[in-house]
Amino acid sequence: MPDILSTQYINSSDYKSVEDKLKTLKDVCDDLTRKQETARKLRYAEVDIEAEREANRLQPDELYVPQHTIDTNIRREQSSYIQYITQSPRAVITEDLDNPANDMELLNKDLTKKLRYEGWQLPMFSNVDGFQANGYNVVEVVLNLNNSGELGVEHVSNGDFGFISDTKDIQSCEFTCRCYYYTRTRLLALCGDPEQPNPENDFVRFQVEKIIGREPDTNPTEATDAKDKSLYKIYKVMYRINGVVNVAWCCPTTCDDWVRGPRKLYIGRRKLVYPPTVITTEQQNQYIMQIVLPILLQGGGAQQIPSEEAYETEFPYIVYPYLISENDVISQLKGRIFLDQDLQEAVSSLLSSVVTQARRAAGLYFSKNVEDPNDDLLLQKNIFFKSGCLINSKVQAFELKAPDPGMFSAIQLLLTNNQNETSQTNFATMNRKDSRKTATEMLVSQKQEQILSTVQVVLFSIALTQMYRTMVGVIKSRVLSGLIKCNQLVLPLYATRFSVKPSGDVDVIERQQLLQLMGQVWPIVAETPIAMAFLSDFLSLAFPERAAKYLMILNQAIQQQQSQQTQMMQQGMMMAKQMADGIVSLSKKPEMFSETGKIHALPRLEMAAEQIENIQSQLVNNKTQ
Repeated sequence: MPDILSTQYINSSDYKSVEDKLKTLKDVCDDLTRKQETARKLRYAEVDIEAEREANRLQPDELYVPQHTIDTNIRREQSSYIQYITQSPRAVITEDLDNPANDMELLNKDLTKKLRYEGWQLPMFSNVDGFQANGYNVVEVVLNLNNSGELGVEHVSNGDFGFISDTKDIQSCEFTCRCYYYTRTRLLALCGDPEQPNPENDFVRFQVEKIIGREPDTNPTEATDAKDKSLYKIYKVMYRINGVVNVAWCCPTTCDDWVRGPRKLYIGRRKLVYPPTVITTEQQNQYIMQIVLPILLQGGGAQQIPSEEAYETEFPYIVYPYLISENDVISQLKGRIFLDQDLQEAVSSLLSSVVTQARRAAGLYFSKNVEDPNDDLLLQKNIFFKSGCLINSKVQAFELKAPDPGMFSAIQLLLTNNQNETSQTNFATMNRKDSRKTATEMLVSQKQEQILSTVQVVLFSIALTQMYRTMVGVIKSRVLSGLIKCNQLVLPLYATRFSVKPSGDVDVIERQQLLQLMGQVWPIVAETPIAMAFLSDFLSLAFPERAAKYLMILNQAIQQQQSQQTQMMQQGMMMAKQMADGIVSLSKKPEMFSETGKIHALPRLEMAAEQIENIQSQLVNNKTQ
């Protein structure tokens, strides 16, 4: 029996010292896998109707109508999370800690290209679905040199991630493990080339042969036939030795030693090798700006910038919780499967009963119209009546009672209350069937949906921030080490001290609030000189992908209008000049006026002509100056 008070496993790389811990983790993972399979059956309501009838749990005329309330609620909430991570054109927003006024947009765009590699959405979508269903989910940050940022994110199913059940903070765990499923071919390939062995990276062939020498493990699809099973489960374990995370591979109960021994965890983080005189943080920053940055700007690489591998002191796992409560134990977090399973069963049961009753009530049943209880001796049973046949006895026809219409209202009430509980008041309003559903109520429900959706992604934002900070820290270290090439305009920004947060906080949540406010004040702004600038900002926020097209059309219309006004002004000025020249010319020809005109009209023309000449003289002087 293992000694639970033993401390031999601490900081030990010896397999025998940590074997009991590994077996405990294996049991935890196996238990979580079984719970996960049960949870999936609940979510998708997997019921074999024919098998239930064969087992006499369903009558031949009964019908079970499974409802998918759990899955429906999960899908209704997913749009808020998916919108948060995909709607923004940027992945992160950075801010210079030393100079907040510094424009970091080029860095934001460059980091977005590195964080949003090809296929980045798939693990994040699986992660969202996982923590909604189960209450929490885990992703792992891994080194992947094929991606632009040389990092990747992998989704870890709840049934494949093991830790001690009373854990409150994943970084405080002594041991964590992740399950992997490999075929025989893949396991043997991981052993490397026997002629060119690499003990540091290769799996131990002797231990692998023990694994593939037994039957494959039950795969996640629960195959019932041995020929449908090809996967072997092995475990990647992480634990700290002297404060540094080590990673090892094992298969407890099958192997008697490591499948691959512990080694320090490296996910790509680099550490610059500073001269002995560089000690303080300020001196290190000066060294980066004065020595490292000029080398990078001149096209220098890793050969000219001394750096070394930096090993992780934190597990590369990020936990995404669905809800938060006073109970902060990770394994006690609950998701929609736990919260909706009883309602789903109740609605399925009620609806199945109503449908079965309606099917039975739709039939026509007969009995002999006699009072003698023994009249049916030796009588043939289960006779089917046909039209036009002669019946040699009096019979009585009857029908079963149809289901009460109130049952449908009861089912609808359960669903409506569930939508209120899941903060989907807008769905509850839309689904309520009565005449009191007013336009005001629908408007309030839509506003409430926006508020609730904003609150809903706050926990998601916190975990996403932790993941992005880990990834950006590794990327920055590799850029400054010359391992990742960047545009020369971006390199000085990587050398600064900056903070990182998800762009969804600004581009989704704050943007929605700003759009709502701008829509409210537009009637006031529309008649002011700032109307066009305001409209340009509104279009850019509301339609970031199409705003350029709309603004181009708007600017063309404005330029065309200004051009027409300019032409009209030029024509008006030409006409005014012609009239002014005529007045000046006419004022210098008094012989063209009668005696009365010389007294009344000519003085006024001469005065006007003098004013015109003064104005023309001033215009000429202004041009010469």
